[in-house]
Amino acid sequence: MRFYASLASILLGCVAGLAQAEPRLLNQDQVAALLSTSDEAFIQYRIDALVLEGACRKTTLPALPRTDFRQIETSLAGSTLRIYVQPDVIRSREVLLVVEQGQTLSAYNSCNQDVVDQLLPVLAIMSTAKYLDDSDSNQTRQAVLASHSFLTSHDPTMLMLRNDKLDSSASYVDFQLSAKHPLFSSAKPFNALNSNIADSLEQLLPGENEYFMQLYLGFTGRFSHYMGERNSSPVVGRSFNPELFYRFWTSRTNYVDAGFGHESNGQRIHTLEAFQREEMDYLADGEPALYARDSLSRGWDYLTLDWQRSWNNRWLTQFKFTHFLDKGPLQGDAEEYNLWEDGGDKLQLRRQYDGVNLVLQYNFNRSRCLLGSTHICLENVKIAQATGYSAMFEHNTTTLELTTDFFGMPIQLWGKSGYNNNLVDYYDYTTSWGLGIELLSR
Repeated sequence: MRFYASLASILLGCVAGLAQAEPRLLNQDQVAALLSTSDEAFIQYRIDALVLEGACRKTTLPALPRTDFRQIETSLAGSTLRIYVQPDVIRSREVLLVVEQGQTLSAYNSCNQDVVDQLLPVLAIMSTAKYLDDSDSNQTRQAVLASHSFLTSHDPTMLMLRNDKLDSSASYVDFQLSAKHPLFSSAKPFNALNSNIADSLEQLLPGENEYFMQLYLGFTGRFSHYMGERNSSPVVGRSFNPELFYRFWTSRTNYVDAGFGHESNGQRIHTLEAFQREEMDYLADGEPALYARDSLSRGWDYLTLDWQRSWNNRWLTQFKFTHFLDKGPLQGDAEEYNLWEDGGDKLQLRRQYDGVNLVLQYNFNRSRCLLGSTHICLENVKIAQATGYSAMFEHNTTTLELTTDFFGMPIQLWGKSGYNNNLVDYYDYTTSWGLGIELLSR
């Protein structure tokens, strides 16, 4: 009887503890999530087993941190515990725990794997729980927030040893940096408008797609470094491309973009007299006059419409249409080919050589590894076909990329035949190849 009495006392104590502990999951507006009683009990059960001392880095806080995404308020060993997470917590496993004892606030982060493993189911509930009248809480929104709610890749970032038939240098180092970041992600009126549009799309379009909309600011820059090939080993700016675009997400990988951008090479020469002076300066330094072409100014404003779809985790297609404006709000009049550059008699406009781009990519998903190794594997192969929209299929460009995983390094073999080698010589046909690394955010 004494044993059963003790057991009953323990069970009653656990039930009482669960009854007293009512963890609240709050968003940045301090609105509570719709958690079931079993979810609340499960969260508290996992939290009660936490041992933070010695398992996390501990610091003292002067005040409670701001809730940017979601937090849990509950108790731990008689103290108030708050757990703060961001939308990408399942990927990053980054979590901040704050213990409040009287007037003292202690922050715990950089915790060991045991703490992370104990909290992982709680983090999953935190990042996916729904709120009353929260139409944005769908799988697409959660997946996008987890992967694209911070600074992420836009186009690929590449570092490559490159060779071009039209370039006077045998080879050079080419670097492309590209990133995007969401805008107004915390603006309530803006997000409410996005939600209303997404809800309307879901009602108008048949199927099970869940839509999420986000405004992004993107930038892509390309630079060429002529190490040992030219005097003073200059870095030549090839392209500067800021872009503002709306992305209509239909899944974590599928979307439609509508945007406006500006593309230029950041150079200044736009008259024959200035170009001839530049040629004379290079000749005076003992270098070819051809190098003066790098300083010719090119620039356009443009409108863009992009579509990307992943079909079965293997195949990915992308279609991109770019309309180059003759006159835009950022550029003014477009700066294109000038007849005086090489004594030509016919204008060669950018839209004759570019604007329509189709990409087909096959992902191996590590199913093709070489020599029986798990460290040298094929990642993907991509082919891109581009042409102009005012002279469709008259000037075609083909690009082929093969990306491999070589002991953790994303090595890429790249080849190109056609036009748009750089903004200055976009109308000249050439062949190019390169070997380097391709970097993408995860």
